[in-house]
Amino acid sequence: MSHEFVTYLVLVVGGLVAVGAVVTLVLVPVARIYPTWWERMAALVLAAFVVAVFATGGVYVGLAFVDRFLS
Repeated sequence: MSHEFVTYLVLVVGGLVAVGAVVTLVLVPVARIYPTWWERMAALVLAAFVVAVFATGGVYVGLAFVDRFLS
């Protein structure tokens, strides 16, 4: 196994763990709170939007850190 393969493998496994954690810890409880299907769908869309905004902010901060201190 090459170092590049190991790097990609770690990234894929870490991404799958992160997605699984978001689904388990955020989206499943949000879906169980509301009784009707349309309330569940609206809550899931809003929760997914909030998670996406935080993920985008984290990527932005990470890239700014790399640009500022590591380049």
